[in-house]
Amino acid sequence: MKKAIKTFLLTIMGCLFMAATAFANEDINWAQVASRMNIEDTSILLPEGVNQSVGYGNQARGEFLSSCTISITNKGYGEIGIYGNVFAHKPVKKIRLNLYLDRWDENQEDWFQVDLYRFVYEYEEGGEDLVDVTESFSVLGFPTGCYYRLRGACTVWPFEGGFESRGPVTDGVLITNGPV
Repeated sequence: MKKAIKTFLLTIMGCLFMAATAFANEDINWAQVASRMNIEDTSILLPEGVNQSVGYGNQARGEFLSSCTISITNKGYGEIGIYGNVFAHKPVKKIRLNLYLDRWDENQEDWFQVDLYRFVYEYEEGGEDLVDVTESFSVLGFPTGCYYRLRGACTVWPFEGGFESRGPVTDGVLITNGPV
């Protein structure tokens, strides 16, 4: 009888260990977000003088992730304005906002990534509910007279497990070396 109970308990423990969820890689990259959501990774080049482009997550509101908005702005004199916002309509455990800055290559007729900005926010016990994050900053030092766009990978991890992601893309804005 003791042997049967011992075998039963070991079997139950083995099943519990095998059923544990493993998160080997929570660092969601753009290719994963784009492939999961069938994102059209194309952007048009906006006419000179159009100094801002805004991208929105193109899916309907999720169970937790309400919206994801990004924008790129030509501020003049080579300054690129970058903005990103992620909004969850329920408190979540973690929010990640990855912003990918791309430049248009006229020879290749394609976009290529020139920088990546990562922001991670986690709920702190006893702190305020984590429902939205906003990042707004400017960057300098990139070649002017070129078109730039912004891609975003916006991800929320609810307390219940799993995650939801969006991947907005802006159109290309000409970054100038003079006044706007």
